Amino acid sequence: MYSALITSLGGTRLSYYLDEENNWGLNIDELKKIIVDSKAQGKNIRSLVVINPGNPTGQVLSYDNIKDVIKVCYENSILIMADEVYQENVYKEGVKFHSFRKVL
Repeated sequence: MYSALITSLGGTRLSYYLDEENNWGLNIDELKKIIVDSKAQGKNIRSLVVINPGNPTGQVLSYDNIKDVIKVCYENSILIMADEVYQENVYKEGVKFHSFRKVL
């Protein structure tokens, strides 16, 4: 849905990858590199979409990972669109869902 909307509005989608070795967290160093490289190419990054928990896996970003994402977006004036509609779909025992709004 997000990719189609970006394309229909004439934007460019920049992809980020989740780090399996970091419990499928968003790699902050990679996110920073994507931002720096994209700005160097003249791109104006306006927003970051994060689907948390991930669908269909139920993968959940950690509190600290969310905090780091918020900090990077704040430093770069990037709006966070936190799609948290699947917050009840957490399957791994002992894992807690944290809302971006509450972490902020």
